[in-house]
Amino acid sequence: MAKSKYIQISELFKRRLERGDYSFTSLPGAQKLAVETGVSYLTARQAIQKLIDDGVVKRLKNGRMDICCPTVVSRKGLNIAFIRPSYSGLHSVWDSTLQQVAGKFSCGIRVINYSHDDDPIIFDALDGDFDLVFLQFHRNDPLFLEKLKKKRDRLVTLFHDLTSYGIRCLDGPSPRRISTLMDYLYQLGHRNIDCFSSEPDSPTADQRIAEWRRNIKRLGCRGELHNHPVRPFEPSITRAYESMNELIDRKQFNASAIFTLTVESAMGIMRSCYEHAIAVPRDISLCSFGNPERAAMMIPSLTIVNRPDPTPEIIEVFEYYLGLGGDAARLMYRPENYDSLLIGESTAITANAVRNISPGSRKIILNKESQYVHV
Repeated sequence: MAKSKYIQISELFKRRLERGDYSFTSLPGAQKLAVETGVSYLTARQAIQKLIDDGVVKRLKNGRMDICCPTVVSRKGLNIAFIRPSYSGLHSVWDSTLQQVAGKFSCGIRVINYSHDDDPIIFDALDGDFDLVFLQFHRNDPLFLEKLKKKRDRLVTLFHDLTSYGIRCLDGPSPRRISTLMDYLYQLGHRNIDCFSSEPDSPTADQRIAEWRRNIKRLGCRGELHNHPVRPFEPSITRAYESMNELIDRKQFNASAIFTLTVESAMGIMRSCYEHAIAVPRDISLCSFGNPERAAMMIPSLTIVNRPDPTPEIIEVFEYYLGLGGDAARLMYRPENYDSLLIGESTAITANAVRNISPGSRKIILNKESQYVHV
């Protein structure tokens, strides 16, 4: 026998509470609930009355509804918000892992997408009734940073190091791992290694560029920075493709290898090379940072600074906030012990690289990977 509509609506309401859907918005009244669910006003009122009778919500003196007590819902853990830009499907592994770990600890997690950096939903969510907030963002204005500092006790940033403010951070590989990638390119004979960025300006981008520069100097190599940042929420892959087209058409590109800040930029560059009959890796080596799932699916597969499974670090964050252990002094959660590089098919010894090194070294490299050399 089908359940009455008012019971179905009351159960829907409870499920929303479990997921934290009303943690930063007011509870809907009967009129709004009726319009939302397509039932009559009287049916919606009946559903609200059942919620009141069950001790889930209460009616305030001003007539509005409020949650009676968080324990009336079945969620046992924390009420969590994950605030992220609407394009962050590019970080789907982090998204899915956060939600899986939240489920493991019986925590409710509410994913809140924002469409621009000044979106008021960011501020509403930060002020919401959440026990813990994971935040992925770009902006660095002083007003916003002051806001974040006030929330530091229940805030964890993603890919944005604010540990100097006492704010915990979940991050991918350290930019210092780029040195291993640069050493690998050097061993292949590359002495002219350009850096390509089409990502929005951010501290993360600045750190990766600075690390590339440091290693160019350390290794005594040449290299040019091609920095063509998009605005937040614009596609970096398109900008990379268009910028690479310009460089090639103007005959302004002479490097034997390219390091890109993200896999998305590498995808745009690879497409541009393909259309100009520049073969990767025969004519040019291409490498990047992170996102191994996408790098492995490219043709040819992309050599990257590896990013291991983020699950252990995310679990440690949850354990700390749940009081199950962890180091109170630890602010940066970043993987440490793993293989730094994931070697794909996009890097090899090229003819340009071979011409840049001494005959003695050339013989060693040719013996190692001669199938890629066309002199």
